[in-house]
Amino acid sequence: MSDLLESVPLSAWPTAWTPQAVVFDLDGTLVNTEAEWVAVQDRYLAGHGARITEQERRDITGRAAEVVVLAIAAAVGKDPHVVGRELVDAHREGMRGKDGFATLPGALETVRAIAAKVPVAIASNSPRDMLDHKLAATGLDAVVDAHLAIEDVALPKPAPDMYLRAAQLLGAAPRDCLAVEDSEAGAQAAMAAGLNLIAVPSLPGQDPQAHLRLDSLEDPQLQTWIAGWESVR
Repeated sequence: MSDLLESVPLSAWPTAWTPQAVVFDLDGTLVNTEAEWVAVQDRYLAGHGARITEQERRDITGRAAEVVVLAIAAAVGKDPHVVGRELVDAHREGMRGKDGFATLPGALETVRAIAAKVPVAIASNSPRDMLDHKLAATGLDAVVDAHLAIEDVALPKPAPDMYLRAAQLLGAAPRDCLAVEDSEAGAQAAMAAGLNLIAVPSLPGQDPQAHLRLDSLEDPQLQTWIAGWESVR
């Protein structure tokens, strides 16, 4: 990892580099829906008198729903197909009445500031219907240039497919793109695709490996850096 960190634009911070495009994760990076999804899982486990270990929680966070379902099904001793329906239905029901979602500090302001300068995409392991709902509820659908759901690629994060496709849609080489992620799975995907990565973890226990880690998108140096970008619009 040290050799890799020395060879990328973000190895010096702040950097003079300007990305040609930016790809954001959504859940846990821009909106607090990852925490809500984890809460749905925890309530389901508790209702069945079961639990998972901290390591198991770490391993499934940020991954596709199928991976989560298999882990929860093993813990409760039920058919994964039944568990999948029950978990996803509970999550959808929890979101259905929401006209808005709690955004993470600095999230929307950062996306808008970046979108004024360079093309922006959202890359999410969420199903398409849920992604569209969240984008509409936050107003991000009117800001970003492209958005990818789990159905749009052959393999979800932590595979690189989603980030490679996002870069292609934005018309930029992966090495010229910036990714922003919160989870270990998402970070693995972005790094494997060859993007420059800033990690902003929001859930306890996640330790994403990235070229740069920040505590918040409100970071003053981050905001100053973005303000200095030359627009490619």
